[in-house]
Amino acid sequence: MPESLDAVVFDIGNVLIHWDPRLLYRKIFTRVDMTADEGMVDWFLATVCTTEWNIEQDRGRSIAEAEAEAIGRHPDYAPQIRAFYGRFQEMITGEIPDTVAALRQAKAAGLPLHGLTNFGRETFPQTAARFDFLRSFDTVVVSGDEGVIKPDPAIFHILIERAGLDPQRTAFIDDSAANIRSAAELGFATHHFADPGAFTAWWTAAGLPVG
Repeated sequence: MPESLDAVVFDIGNVLIHWDPRLLYRKIFTRVDMTADEGMVDWFLATVCTTEWNIEQDRGRSIAEAEAEAIGRHPDYAPQIRAFYGRFQEMITGEIPDTVAALRQAKAAGLPLHGLTNFGRETFPQTAARFDFLRSFDTVVVSGDEGVIKPDPAIFHILIERAGLDPQRTAFIDDSAANIRSAAELGFATHHFADPGAFTAWWTAAGLPVG
């Protein structure tokens, strides 16, 4: 860990906010007794609106193009496909308190804060409008706007140049091991976010602002 860190970069999904498409599709695919049909949820997210399909929106593909592609493959599921983005905010349950508290503490202390996120260009603005702390970044680089996604080093270089960062003096927090590897190779002081308690211990050990 460097002696002094003078900037922090946060990932957003599942670092600052909880995001899980299963939360929506458990409402959509239900049994007669209105409990979630987990088998259908699993099938739909593995076959129709897959992780790979969603990543293309993170890479810049429009929602209209994404829906047309998925409906072309599975026309019988057109309403459920359109729900993915039509009801996108129902996949987000709220903030992750420990990381948001750390962000607010760093902001109050005047530490430069930046966001680097794989997020669709059409869904990020509505999400930022919902959560005020997503509007507190000095710089935020959204993959859907740039046409490149983590862990590609190119998106890190966009942030480094745009925010004027020295990676050796910058903390980077992300929930993806692949993204952490890319950041570490560029010299960032990294934390792989998986557990709030471990994050808080790392944040404190790094000498970052605490309340």
